[in-house]
Amino acid sequence: MTKIKKLSFVFVGLLMVSLLLMWVGKKDRAISSVDKNLFAIADTTQITGIVIQYGGKAIAIQRGDNEWSINNQHKADPQLIYLSQRILSAVETQRPVSKSNLETIKKELLESGRQVTVELSGGESKHFYAGGNTAKTTAYFGNQDLTKIFTVAIPGYQSYLSGIFELTLNQWRDRVLFASSWRTVQHLTVDYADPVLNDLNIYFDNQFLAVNGVSDLDTTVLMTYLQPLEFFQLNDYLNPGAFPRYDSLLNVEPIAQISLEDINVTNNRQLKVYPKIDGQRFYLLTNAANEMMVVDEGRMQRLMAQPVQFQKE
Repeated sequence: MTKIKKLSFVFVGLLMVSLLLMWVGKKDRAISSVDKNLFAIADTTQITGIVIQYGGKAIAIQRGDNEWSINNQHKADPQLIYLSQRILSAVETQRPVSKSNLETIKKELLESGRQVTVELSGGESKHFYAGGNTAKTTAYFGNQDLTKIFTVAIPGYQSYLSGIFELTLNQWRDRVLFASSWRTVQHLTVDYADPVLNDLNIYFDNQFLAVNGVSDLDTTVLMTYLQPLEFFQLNDYLNPGAFPRYDSLLNVEPIAQISLEDINVTNNRQLKVYPKIDGQRFYLLTNAANEMMVVDEGRMQRLMAQPVQFQKE
């Protein structure tokens, strides 16, 4: 090989490296030029509502004087409100999706994504689409007309960010079934349909709680029984027609009725408990408003105690 040919190869190699570096540099500059706070809400205390639309449905989560509500009907889960605010304050735009994938992702967001409107005090609002890949490992946020779509994440946070906006209305609801303690309970009864079982009657007697029919009360057992009532959550709400086998239970006699009276009347409860379906893990309950809900059998069976369990041995 002549010296000229060797020099030519070296020149071509250097040119290719130079072009490669220029391309990488342009790509890095393009990524770095993306506003990482494009979808973030700097001050979440200014959020007055979050409206999520999909498939002709809408979930309107609105801030009230003392609590957040859903569609002006139900109390929202405070933990989910807190989580959504943290996500909206910390979400960072990573990079735009590639041009080759833009139309495909746009179609997916239009078909199965969520249109999110974050309402702010002063009448301002922020609009975006939220969705992700099939595996729910990468979250996408897109602007209102989906001309720009980006991958988004929170540094150090591995969960799928768009998942918070994909929750159903029932999942957004506050799931606290009981919010009482031994200090606030005035009367708690569990009345059984089975005559073989003895009804449980816990009541406030002057200075402390007592259990009807129990002469020597084991206060440790009583405190252990009441402690979970301070933050007792149901597993889920059920919509009529969604689970026909549970719907059919409404036609049979409840196996128990639970009544709780609290110092704070908002904590009062009237519940019916239905027979557990063979092979299922949950008991069906209905409240005073005839809403259907389920609670796992372990916690439910523990709640349905009998007086003898509180007698000192």
